[in-house]
Amino acid sequence: MWLKCLHQGMRTVYIFIFALVFLTACQTVTSPRSGLTISSPTLVAPTQPVPKATAVPPTATAQPTSTPRPTPAPVTIGFDTVVPDEMRTAVAAVVAEHPAQFVLTDTEAELRLTVQEEAPIGQWIFAVVAPFPTFADDISLAEVQAAWQHGSLILTPEMDTILHGWWGEPATTATIVAPETLINTLWQTQTTYDEPVLSILPFAQLDPRLKVLAVSGHSPISVNFDAESYGLKLSVGWERAETANPERIDTAVSQLSTLLTRPLTNRHDDQLTHITMTGPSGLSRAVADRMEKHGYQYPGEEIAPIMQAADIAHMSHENAFAPDCPDPKPTGGTTFCAQPKTIELMKWLSVDVVELTGNHLNDWGKHNFSFTLDLYDEVGMQRYGGGRNLEDAGKPLLIEHNGNKIAFVGCNPVGPFNVWATEDAPGALPCGDYSFNIAQIQELVAQDYVVVGSIQFVEHFQYNVFQPQRDAFMGFARAGASIVHGAHGHHPMGFAFSDDHFVHYGTGNTFADQMFSLGTRQMFVNTYVVYNGRLLSIELWTGMIEDYARPRKMTSAERIQLLQSVFDGSDFSLGK
Repeated sequence: MWLKCLHQGMRTVYIFIFALVFLTACQTVTSPRSGLTISSPTLVAPTQPVPKATAVPPTATAQPTSTPRPTPAPVTIGFDTVVPDEMRTAVAAVVAEHPAQFVLTDTEAELRLTVQEEAPIGQWIFAVVAPFPTFADDISLAEVQAAWQHGSLILTPEMDTILHGWWGEPATTATIVAPETLINTLWQTQTTYDEPVLSILPFAQLDPRLKVLAVSGHSPISVNFDAESYGLKLSVGWERAETANPERIDTAVSQLSTLLTRPLTNRHDDQLTHITMTGPSGLSRAVADRMEKHGYQYPGEEIAPIMQAADIAHMSHENAFAPDCPDPKPTGGTTFCAQPKTIELMKWLSVDVVELTGNHLNDWGKHNFSFTLDLYDEVGMQRYGGGRNLEDAGKPLLIEHNGNKIAFVGCNPVGPFNVWATEDAPGALPCGDYSFNIAQIQELVAQDYVVVGSIQFVEHFQYNVFQPQRDAFMGFARAGASIVHGAHGHHPMGFAFSDDHFVHYGTGNTFADQMFSLGTRQMFVNTYVVYNGRLLSIELWTGMIEDYARPRKMTSAERIQLLQSVFDGSDFSLGK
């Protein structure tokens, strides 16, 4: 009985447990570990097809519309009438290369190039000129401006326009001539050496046939030129229109400053070469005697500043240095040598180029001339007109300086026979019939060299020139030599021009003891100014030899006396 009851009780328990499980099967269970609620899945039989999900295209987000900025108009650039043509051209070229930033205009401009002393961006240098045979060396700025007011200048149309904008309307109008006729007009109008007919030219338009007058002591062709102290310079800068946007104009000025890579000027120091050339010298006899007594600098103390300042300093030394040269005597014969120690004078003077066309080079033997060539090489002095043999003597001396190509050539037509170089012996180059020299000059000119030619001609103790010398020197000039320099002349001689090619038939002595006449004491030191590949102008320093050795600067009266004599002996005349 109790077994039956036990069986029924267990059955009841099983039913209870089953019901409990069934009732809790669909309830939510919480995991005590994670705290997450987990749902048990419930299976439901579908009663209808489940529709497929359809993708909904995304809705485009509207972007804000930007308004394009207008491109700024180019800054307008203009020129005052005072601005020289070359300066206009330089600025206009930059403007044309950058049309988005700048444009030229002839009307109201935002930026105008005009006279501007306070903040200049460029300077134009001008020179007062007269025909080459003129006594005057200097003029004041007030005198130049008075000449403008009184209408006594002869000007090109461009220069007249510039002066109108710079100095204002004159009381009397200047004489206006075409640029190509200006030089001839000046020469024809001036009739005397002491009453110059004046013009004004931009620096780069100077010509050897015109003498440059210093303005209140300052000359633009001088190697020591100081632009800040010079009165005849035009400073230009930007003038802003009152209505222009300041920020826009500041930007334009800054851009133009960057784009104008070269200084706005017509006188570039890095295109200038000053060549200073002297006459015959011999460091022997009385000259050497004075060096022994007063020091090796004594003969050259007054010409030293000119020689030392030159870019290329020339000296025609007609004697050979010889180790066995005896101590000097104030007087003696005409067989010359120089003691090697006297080269210290040449070194102190900063001589760069030695001319070797002289007729005393082999007086002390060819071996001593060879020694002399070695000595020049040792101290770094270059040479031309002579050499170790005929081939060496015939080589031109080629120098490049500041973009200028300079060639020196020279020869000796008069001997003596012993001085001429041969195929295997040193000496001066013989001229022969000059055909070699003429062809050489023509070839060098074709290669854009400014050629300097020297001829050791027979000596004439007078100011005017004989026809054979004229033919030889003018032959060099017509072949293309820009400068034909008579460094042989113990007596000053006249000048000549072949177009713009300059000839000086004789300079007079430099270091020599020939005190027996006024003419052998008078002397020139010529400085040739080469600019941008051509001979631009000439400066003449005049001296008087004292104490058998030492040139000094002439007084004004002495200078006029020399110039009068030399101009009268020259191959030109005024008033024609």
